[in-house]
Order: sequence, then structure tokens, then C-alpha cells
Amino acid sequence: MTRRPDRSEHDGHDDHDGRRSRGHRRKVWNIVLGIFFFILGVIGILIPVMPQLIFFFLSLVFFSRVSPRLRRAVRRYRRRHPKLDNAYQSWRRKAREKRREIIRRARAMGQNIEEKVEGVIHKGSA
Repeated sequence: MTRRPDRSEHDGHDDHDGRRSRGHRRKVWNIVLGIFFFILGVIGILIPVMPQLIFFFLSLVFFSRVSPRLRRAVRRYRRRHPKLDNAYQSWRRKAREKRREIIRRARAMGQNIEEKVEGVIHKGSA
């Protein structure tokens, strides 16, 4: 018969309600996605029509989010190959600008809707 630990034996992995912490779930999810993309890369090697490099790259990204050792190795590689690092930084900058533009548009849309609702409310109260 196994004994369940009580609240005083908190190991840092469980929240107060017994569920896993957000950091632990994120780590597990990154490992699962890394394995998934690695398997897709292997399938890409076996099926010539399917690309494989992008899937291996994505698995590297997800595994590097979990493993500090792999993250350091990727950083060293980027420092040794400045052309690759410049391309990566450009890609990150474009993605960041795209996300910010989407957020700006969503805020503008929200403000526009708010103004229209206020106009309807003021018409109705007059």
C-alpha cells in the first residue's frame, strides 16, 4: 500500500491543489514537441518528398529550451558562425515585428469597437 504525501512534504513540483506546476508542464510539453518533430525529421529522411531539416531544427529548438547544456552548445555554435547568427537574429526581429503589428491592430480594433459602443450608448440615452 502506497502512502500519499501530505501537504507538509511538498517537493516543489506540485501546486497547492495537487496539479503539476506550470514550469514542469512546459518542460514536459517541450520534450514531447521535440520528440514529435524529431520523429517527423526521421520520417522526412525515409520519404524523399517530405522536408527533414526544418523538423530537426524545430526539435533542436524545443530540446534546447529544456536542456541548459544543449542551449549553451547552440549559443557557442552561433558565436562560431556569425552569418548564421545574423540570419537567426534577422528572423527573430521580423517575427517580433510581426507579433507587435498584430497586437497594434488588435488594440486599434478594440478601441474602434469601444468607440462604436459608446456612440450607440450615447444615442440611446439622448
